[in-house]
Amino acid sequence: MGRTLAVVITAAASPAAAQQPLSPSITPELRVDAIAGNCPAAQLGVGAQIPLGYYVRIGIVGAVGAALESREPGATDDRLDGRLDVLARFLLDPFRQSRYGFSLGGGMSLRAEPGEVARPLLLVAIDLEGRRARNGLTPAVQLGLGGGVRLGVVLRRGAASAR
Repeated sequence: MGRTLAVVITAAASPAAAQQPLSPSITPELRVDAIAGNCPAAQLGVGAQIPLGYYVRIGIVGAVGAALESREPGATDDRLDGRLDVLARFLLDPFRQSRYGFSLGGGMSLRAEPGEVARPLLLVAIDLEGRRARNGLTPAVQLGLGGGVRLGVVLRRGAASAR
């Protein structure tokens, strides 16, 4: 009888909410980027950070802006420049035990420069997130290579309870 009762209690038991791991949620981001290289540009972008476990985030960003100079003398005045990035970042401190978060990433970018067809590019980046504000906003700076040297200033929404 005691063994049957133990089996029934064990089968009916469910883990308490405190025992469930907290899974990170998808977070939006806004960014401003400067791209130097063959076709320098300034861009504004929006995106989302999608967690793949605790240590990896997949970032999807769309950005538009203007080329800062023409590729060739006598080119048209069309300066519209844009890109779509997919970047996987590995977080070195995913639980934010320190005030600043550092990550390394790699991925692909599809950039459309003035007067050219969009072309795929390899993308690598390092990312430094600053302190999270009480409202959950986290500033970050990203330095990368992909169609030129990139410098981005990013504002992400994160958990307000984190550092």
